[in-house]
Amino acid sequence: MRNGLPGVMASQGGVFLRRQALVCGYTSREFDRLIRGNGPFQRIRYGAYTSRELWQDLDDCDRLLLRDRAALLVCDGQTVLSHSSAARAMTLPLHDVGDGLTHVTRLSAGKHSRIESGIKHHRLGVSPVDVCGVLGMRITAKARTVLDISREFGFRSGLVTADGALRAGLRQEELMHAVTAAGSTPHLPALQAVAQQADRRAQTPLETLARILLINMGISDLELQVRIVFPGGGHAEVDIYSPGLRHVFEADGRLKYSPQLDRYGDPVSPDDVVWAE
Repeated sequence: MRNGLPGVMASQGGVFLRRQALVCGYTSREFDRLIRGNGPFQRIRYGAYTSRELWQDLDDCDRLLLRDRAALLVCDGQTVLSHSSAARAMTLPLHDVGDGLTHVTRLSAGKHSRIESGIKHHRLGVSPVDVCGVLGMRITAKARTVLDISREFGFRSGLVTADGALRAGLRQEELMHAVTAAGSTPHLPALQAVAQQADRRAQTPLETLARILLINMGISDLELQVRIVFPGGGHAEVDIYSPGLRHVFEADGRLKYSPQLDRYGDPVSPDDVVWAE
């Protein structure tokens, strides 16, 4: 790279525009050659690029985040990342939102939602007070992001992100206030349910989904992350406990039963984990 393009990339989180490369001294013909085949430049979306070396080093989640960055770069200054794109930027948990799109919202409301070049532009405007900066990007704040995901993807997806947002510092009263401020909307029942049922004690999306399943089964007296002391000494910390049923529920993913290291750095086998359970 030449003439300041690395600096442009660094200031924009690893992304640059074609027109920025031309300003830095590349000719159109030269640039077109560099993006072909295994050339040094990797196209992210129309008009936006990164280095092929950086792209190959990223996992799927980081590639999505880079696409979100590129989308924001090609939009005007009145546009912010929202919905699942905002949640990704804040590393909030997501569930069942894999539409492959970058979601953006303008400060002023639009006439209708539309999808262009992999970017979904949402109609509902966003207030400046609901905008924050993360990693050099303009995004919707936590409460607004939770409501947007609930509107777009439904209650289950919204609650998973809501639990994560509370763990990340959002206060439940802030979420309730955001629902009230949203006013009358066809999605209001789902928004209210998400705000009321959100619980910062849920440590993983799987625990959130397990809680939803139990409530749907009619088991509603649920306490999360409960410490149970044994009469003979010792204790157990459980994911979910129902006092009425005197029953413990654990929500474990496959990763827990894979070879791993304990807190001392010693190897632990799946058999060891099961035996300890």
